[in-house]
Amino acid sequence: MNLSDAQQALLACKTELQEYLNDVMVTQPPNYDDLGLRADYFKWIRRKTKLLRTEKDFVLPHKIIPNKITERDYGYLRPDKRAIVDSYYKKDAATGVYVINAKKTALPPQDAEILIHSLAIKRGKVVWVNFGFNIGHEFRGKHPAIILKNTKSVLIVIPLSSQPPSKPEMNVEVKNVHGLPYRPRWVNILRIVPISILRVDFNSPIGDVKGDILSEISAKIASHGIK
Repeated sequence: MNLSDAQQALLACKTELQEYLNDVMVTQPPNYDDLGLRADYFKWIRRKTKLLRTEKDFVLPHKIIPNKITERDYGYLRPDKRAIVDSYYKKDAATGVYVINAKKTALPPQDAEILIHSLAIKRGKVVWVNFGFNIGHEFRGKHPAIILKNTKSVLIVIPLSSQPPSKPEMNVEVKNVHGLPYRPRWVNILRIVPISILRVDFNSPIGDVKGDILSEISAKIASHGIK
């Protein structure tokens, strides 16, 4: 692959995108739903290209480091991670809650990353994910999703939907997500997907679900033989 090949591929891509737009302009006035669909697709292409360009420079934002850590969450941490918490948090003797006692932006990058992965985007947390523009009935757009597993560079998530399911047997109802507006939601166990951490919108609020919801999801997955 050389520069000429890349330029030809870019030109072919531009031509195909223009044709995709032209298809909806054949009739006048155009179908505005189809026009909006194309606009969303072009926006996603632009956003994804920008993500690819800046991927190597991506740094998890320090602002999502939790302000408080419960005694229970602290207890789940390994001793080395507890030591990091002890360095930047102060335990409230009355409540047992650990309250941050340092400026988040001043934390060393390595310690900040450990705190974020261990506490802010761990299993059970709910983050807003841009699933992009996909084909057919594949899940698309920006939706909250429950983190099932964090492997640092990749998150295994299950999207939440506010639309009542047509196949309840494949879904788990999530009546409330703490930290997000109250509304009934559902997760479809067939929609579990690995995503790059770059797809997470860290400007949106992070919520969480109770452990019994995670247990119900795991049981539903096991009952349908999904591994």
